[in-house]
Amino acid sequence: MAKHLAPEQEKKEKKTIRLPKIDTEALPRVVDFRLGQEKKRYMREFSLRSMVPVLAAALLFLVGFLLRGPAWVRVLLLGASALCSAFDLLRRCLIRIVNKKLPDEELLFVIAAAIAFGIGEYAAGAFSLLMIRAAELLQGYVLARCDRGVDMLRSILPEKAVVLHGDEAVETVPESIEIGDVLRVAPGESIPVDGEVLSGVSRVDCSALVGESDSVSVSIGSKVRSGFVNLDETLTVRAEKSFSDSAAALRLTSFEQARAMDSILEKRLNRYAAIYTPVVAVCALLLGVILPIFTGDWSGCLRRALIFLLLSSPCALLISVPLCFEGAILSSERRGVRVFGKSIVERLARVKTMAFGKTGVITDGRFEVTDVFPDGVGEAELLGIAAAAESHARNPIGEALRRAGGWTRDTAAGVMQLEEIPGRGVSAFIEGRHVYVGNAALMEEHGIYYLTPTRVGSAIHVAVESSYWGHILLSDKLRDGVFDAMEDLRAHGVGQMVMLTGDVMSVSKSIAAALNFDMVRSELSPEGKLSAIRYLMQGLGDRATLAYVGDGIHDAPLFDGAHVGIAMDALRYDDGVDKADVSVMSGEIRRLPQLLHIVSGAWRAVWQNIILCCAVKALLLILAAFGAVPVSVAAASDALVTVLTALNSLRCYTVE
Repeated sequence: MAKHLAPEQEKKEKKTIRLPKIDTEALPRVVDFRLGQEKKRYMREFSLRSMVPVLAAALLFLVGFLLRGPAWVRVLLLGASALCSAFDLLRRCLIRIVNKKLPDEELLFVIAAAIAFGIGEYAAGAFSLLMIRAAELLQGYVLARCDRGVDMLRSILPEKAVVLHGDEAVETVPESIEIGDVLRVAPGESIPVDGEVLSGVSRVDCSALVGESDSVSVSIGSKVRSGFVNLDETLTVRAEKSFSDSAAALRLTSFEQARAMDSILEKRLNRYAAIYTPVVAVCALLLGVILPIFTGDWSGCLRRALIFLLLSSPCALLISVPLCFEGAILSSERRGVRVFGKSIVERLARVKTMAFGKTGVITDGRFEVTDVFPDGVGEAELLGIAAAAESHARNPIGEALRRAGGWTRDTAAGVMQLEEIPGRGVSAFIEGRHVYVGNAALMEEHGIYYLTPTRVGSAIHVAVESSYWGHILLSDKLRDGVFDAMEDLRAHGVGQMVMLTGDVMSVSKSIAAALNFDMVRSELSPEGKLSAIRYLMQGLGDRATLAYVGDGIHDAPLFDGAHVGIAMDALRYDDGVDKADVSVMSGEIRRLPQLLHIVSGAWRAVWQNIILCCAVKALLLILAAFGAVPVSVAAASDALVTVLTALNSLRCYTVE
């Protein structure tokens, strides 16, 4: 499971630029070249110069194959074609030997071609090497197209920053910014690091992180992220994170970490491939050397062994399957959904049950006070003491109570020993009095008598020195498009939808009925939610998985407890998001069915590639064992499968 790496706090001397933690130069680069005036191709690790041997091999093969002249001329031309094709293969094998490494299957291809020439199959030997090199080039094209996605992620990294030292503005690189530095961001410039706006009122474009065109207004005190683009007026921003720990850099870092970690399926394929190649090579040895001793048919047996050698490479599978997973991760990233690992894609593709928190997931998470029911005190006094008790709480209910109670810093001055009780509320000493503010479970836990609300809403009870002061009702509205999102999730194979919430039954039941949830569990503590998740996981099959969708505030244990933890509105909440397997940058719940659409398409492509590759190789090996397939047909078929699987994987990068 790929997670954010914990940042290390580094110190540096004045005027010393810190080296970046992200080496963008080490990432794959795309080399452009032109064929003719119009066509443009993107090749990784292949320049026009490196293609000259392959183009020469193709030309020599065509001339030698079509020439109706002396036999020795045809053999000479086909031999020259084979040497041109084998040039890079032999060079790479020699490099591995010099580096004291065993040659890979490329050496088997050269040996197979040599056997073909030895038994008079000149055209087949040259053609097989040409097909191998052509398939390599096409795979390089596909890989380069995939790496263009990395360039897209790299493009949002700011290239410069302006740091203010008093009245002096110094232009520097973002990597040298320290926490606490004051930055100037002009209109049209990208914000280099995460921070807080100190002055200025403007709009910022968040599309680089949230996945679509989206702008928000910011002013003094607003939190901004690196990668946001300032649109209107100049802003001054105080850096709260270093460059490597900021949103834009973490986006690229998390993608690189995700693509570097193999999924469970990839690990199995690697184990099978480590067995497949030597087994097929041994079979080729038996067919070409041992069997002719008994049959006397050296030419026929060598042809069969030649085909076995040509089919001994599992590279088509080992390249195309990881590309499918990487394509799903990159397609999700473009939509503002960060998936921390290829194994997470594999689990998401098998999700059959989804459990949801309510606040901040199903609902907007922006509570408003609707009714106040004091008991022996005034409304203003009840709201005031509730706001004071919630003065430091980092949850939507605390924010709503502070707004309604007219909270100020002076109000919080007398608050002492504040303790936030997860799933219950808060406990604090205010002006020497012990105050409890929370739900009914908190009141019952401390033996405090309370009144049961008669109206629908989330009830927050207030008690001072064990004396009940009344309760406050809050309401929260459903997110836009939540009903359609739930139905789309069902359409993508989610069979069971469950809502787990700490809210009262009257509120949660009405929401669950409106959205057609299969199950709802209300008035749960965090421990109760974790127990519910474990219970739901016990009812799943061996391969089905459960995903929990939360808002990241108190959900870190739930993310760890589920097969897949999905954090919503990750740009808004930092706590707990690093424990999630998937982070949805915005709060748009419609991103969830989009995510399942992407991963299900990638999962289908994975198995299409596996089935196609295994079926064709198995068929060709069986036919070759009985001498029923020509060498050239086997070489062309294997090359075609390599190209088709690579192109099929490429579709995962362009999911709409």
